[in-house]
Amino acid sequence: MKSVKASAPGSLFFAGEHAVVYNLPAIVTAVGKRTYVTATQRLDNKIIIISDSFENAEAQIVGQSLINRKFEKIALEPLLDLCEKCVQEFKLTQGFELNIESEIMPESGMSSSTAVLCAILKALDGLHNWNIREENYFDFLLPFQVKIHGGKASGAELASSSIGGFNLVQKIQIGNTTKLNRTNLGKKEFCIVIGNTKIRSATALAVQHVANLKQRKPKSVEEAFGKIEKIVKEMEKAIAKGNEIKVGELMNENQKWLTVLGVSHPKLDECIQTALAYGALGAKLSGGGWGGCMFALVRKQDQNKIANALKELNCESIVTEIGVEGVRIEK
Repeated sequence: MKSVKASAPGSLFFAGEHAVVYNLPAIVTAVGKRTYVTATQRLDNKIIIISDSFENAEAQIVGQSLINRKFEKIALEPLLDLCEKCVQEFKLTQGFELNIESEIMPESGMSSSTAVLCAILKALDGLHNWNIREENYFDFLLPFQVKIHGGKASGAELASSSIGGFNLVQKIQIGNTTKLNRTNLGKKEFCIVIGNTKIRSATALAVQHVANLKQRKPKSVEEAFGKIEKIVKEMEKAIAKGNEIKVGELMNENQKWLTVLGVSHPKLDECIQTALAYGALGAKLSGGGWGGCMFALVRKQDQNKIANALKELNCESIVTEIGVEGVRIEK
């Protein structure tokens, strides 16, 4: 039976997470840790998903719907929803199996859910020759990211996982239509170290926390968002000039405002302060917060030293590239 293997990278926010949900700009980059999906044709009408992180799910294609849905973890339900959309959009009658393997820990702040959505769509596209352009992944996949994130999402990470690179993004809402403005910021030779606290935290909960805070303390949240928007604009200029010292300073400033929003965590704070003490130019959480990952912008000669310091805190220390290729078919 025909099989196609595809992959998509995770993402890191240099600035602007949480504010980006409310139509403000953010800077996001594709990171060199990927999710892999192998799609294999079946002779029957069954859809089977096998995930190394969330166990298994299955359903049957009947007409243009999926029936008899079964899943061991609720996180697999949006993936079945995506499969159903593909069935409806492309009039599929023959089943398939999806085998998911990921280098990205779920709920780690590296956009594992976005990577798996992009990798599934690419693998199924390769299996059926739909030829979906990466620029169109945002429109196709945003509803599923919104569901995963509890009803609110910017879709910013979809730019990284599908197209790759280093991007300035901003969600644009026109009536009931959501679009994403994207500016590629070019190839940057920045060095980073990621510290994974191994504390899993659902992005949906942190996003809901900020929404609740915005209702209770609107002036405080608007002030934080205004400061973060200014940071993003200054960082865009610093990145264009290759001014990594300024980028690091702005990362630190963004982290202060994320703390004001209440989305940091003592373990994240410990990792950030340790990285800075060992010479990092800047350090901040990435993604939802309340655990997950932080990352530090570092000089090349300090990379291993800072990575080892984070290991001493019982964190997973990751040295990898940023600005990498987006979704792709694996040979």
